[in-house]
Amino acid sequence: MPVRITGADVLHAAAGTRVWAYLKLTTDEGIVGWAEFTDGAYSSRGSAEVIARYAKLVVGLDALNTNRLEAVLFSATHEAAEGLNRRAVGAILNASLDIRAKAMGVPVAALLGGVLRDRLPVYWSHCGLGRIRMAQAGVRAPIASLEEISDLGAEVRERGFRALKTNVILFEDGAARLYLPLWSGLGETSLELEDSTIEGVVDLIDAFHAGAGDGVQILLDTVWCVKGEAIGRLARRLAQTPLTWLEADTHDPEQLLAARGNGRLKIVSGEALSGVREYRRFFDRRAMDIVMVDVAWNGMPESKRIADLAAGYDLNVSPHNPMSHLMTHMSAQFGAALSNFSILEVDVDGVPWRDELVTPPVIENGELVLSTAPGWGCEVNEDAIRAHPPAVPV
Repeated sequence: MPVRITGADVLHAAAGTRVWAYLKLTTDEGIVGWAEFTDGAYSSRGSAEVIARYAKLVVGLDALNTNRLEAVLFSATHEAAEGLNRRAVGAILNASLDIRAKAMGVPVAALLGGVLRDRLPVYWSHCGLGRIRMAQAGVRAPIASLEEISDLGAEVRERGFRALKTNVILFEDGAARLYLPLWSGLGETSLELEDSTIEGVVDLIDAFHAGAGDGVQILLDTVWCVKGEAIGRLARRLAQTPLTWLEADTHDPEQLLAARGNGRLKIVSGEALSGVREYRRFFDRRAMDIVMVDVAWNGMPESKRIADLAAGYDLNVSPHNPMSHLMTHMSAQFGAALSNFSILEVDVDGVPWRDELVTPPVIENGELVLSTAPGWGCEVNEDAIRAHPPAVPV
């Protein structure tokens, strides 16, 4: 019995200095499918318009036939399949998978081959950066010193997390400064790190380690703000610190090769790569140790293909998840079905109303307890989303 798609609606919610973005698909059987497609560079504004256009192509089609939906959408986008088109198609397919799983009364992981694990190790992401952003949004006090970073490291340990990921945070004149040159204004043409910046990162890592102790892994994400030879130079210096994971993003696999082979330091990349063909270039060059895959931006079907290809190269996958609780549940369903799952990214700090929008995930002793509820395993509160519109219309 088909379950036909009858409409699509895009919703946005304020998230402090960011905006969360959601797609809602409705059906003639009353089953509603949800997907999150938030990003950090505001292209969700463009994605929303593209989603609205492509959703018209699937109205009237059977939401249970994911292959047919993907074929129709690929036919419409094949000459420009990546970028916003990939993200829009991914959102539509993800929402349809939520419908299909709910219709069958199973979690989405069952549609991906079945659940391999019901508890997933997680790391506290944007540790430090999240609190700085929340201070900028006016919902908490700012972090002002390396001593407070050590205190935050201790909090991570005390709350049961066994890993944290931070970003390049520098301290000058009693205040924290985020090193994000590519994310403001016109960006920066060089992105070549000064030695003083690298030493500031070393101080940051040491401060986190002082508070968290040896039982908590420390990870660093440079969020596209290091390139070229600086990636290798940064890796060589950080290999002398307690850091275990260096995340550097680039569209050139050769730039990552210079960073590999530095002791226990794992090189992680791929969060914004698009489609299995682009990932294959990096796998062929053995350019990364752990693969980041974003199930919102690639869509679940393509994400599973990427993960399966990575398994053929003996590479583990860590889902990219800098979004709201809905994306956490989506990523958890993905990770639960992978033989080569590594660890799940989770944002701990957030705006006070975050838990009102989507059922919060259950996290115990540094692990996410997988929901067995149908679909993504959570409830989305549309009224709560609409009650927190972005300050600037999207």
